[in-house]
Amino acid sequence: MTQAELQLVLEARNGDRAAFGQLVASFKGRVYATAMAVSGDPDEARELTQETFVRAMQNLPRLETPERFGAWLGGITRTLAKDVRRKAAREKRHLQAAAHERSGVAEPADAALARRETSEKQLELLLELVSGLPENTRIALDLRFRRDLSYAEIAAEMGLPPSTVRGLLHRGTKALRGKLRPILRRAGGRA
Repeated sequence: MTQAELQLVLEARNGDRAAFGQLVASFKGRVYATAMAVSGDPDEARELTQETFVRAMQNLPRLETPERFGAWLGGITRTLAKDVRRKAAREKRHLQAAAHERSGVAEPADAALARRETSEKQLELLLELVSGLPENTRIALDLRFRRDLSYAEIAAEMGLPPSTVRGLLHRGTKALRGKLRPILRRAGGRA
């Protein structure tokens, strides 16, 4: 965090709305990146970004370490995203229960539709495997592979040392390989 940003945090803590507006402008990209890493959905990430700043404005007077403002925002974003994921999981369970009550769906006749469904299932499987990883690992993987950030950039984004980021990425990719290997073997592929 720059000295200018720290000064803005201190002014915003004392009720200066213009200073808070400048903080929003400075940090909205980072907050959006974190929200996108956690949610994977641009619309949801935008909503999480807005809600993060609403919560930050409400709770800023209670921020004890102003120099950790960026990491604090990331924590708010991740907490909000967890709440959204829990709600989505509940809704998914309800939808699945309703789908099981209906009669079976006929196989698609169109080969293109079948291929698209296969790709969607593969993506769903990958997302499911990634969702089983610890939150910091998921975020680090997303920042590295979706946003193509360097280790140093990921470390700054997450408020962690670069060595921790390297460890998260190493363990995350190793865990995914381990989870994919038996699936690929069953499918007749190589791992």
